[in-house]
Amino acid sequence: MKKIRVAVIDDHAVVRMGLKFAVRLYKDLEFAGEHPSGEGAAEFVARTRPDVTLLDIRMPGVDGVCALADILRAVPDAKVVMLTTSGTDEDVYRSLELGARGYLLKTEDSDDIIAAIRTVAAGGRCVPESVRVVYERRARSAALTPAETDTLRLVAEGRTNREIAAALFVAEITVKVRLSNIFAKLDARDRVEAVNRAVAAGILPPRA
Repeated sequence: MKKIRVAVIDDHAVVRMGLKFAVRLYKDLEFAGEHPSGEGAAEFVARTRPDVTLLDIRMPGVDGVCALADILRAVPDAKVVMLTTSGTDEDVYRSLELGARGYLLKTEDSDDIIAAIRTVAAGGRCVPESVRVVYERRARSAALTPAETDTLRLVAEGRTNREIAAALFVAEITVKVRLSNIFAKLDARDRVEAVNRAVAAGILPPRA
């Protein structure tokens, strides 16, 4: 039986140790190696050629998303599962858009992580429902036009429709149409929810 070779890239030694221990508990898995940072990650994967790589997003210096891009440039067929404590819209969206095969939170049970490894090694994808919802919401938000983004930015400042129209030199009805489109794209019920989702998606900066 050919074993699934698993590599781990994470800046925390205790995480690497825990995952190494978990992988070695299963006869169909083999630990292929570990790397402590995003820097040199592509070279590490190119050298070790694991079947599946578990890659942390939150790392100092070169973060996991940048490391993922480097890995896939060096090894286009690499199968990478993002493993992190972060479930933010932008992290999910960027990782999956780049070509990650899965996205799991570190709070998942080891059995779920092992199941994800097997699924991805077999050519599948592992994207939990909660993560898929975040990705689809962010994908919709990516369709906001520059004019809609400008409008939403003024909404976040607390401007009324009349004030937004004056600031953007458009008719008030145009503002209403833009807001309707924004609500639909962000799946938001009102102005507050639209702004909150835009902030979570990285479209608007966090509010002070």
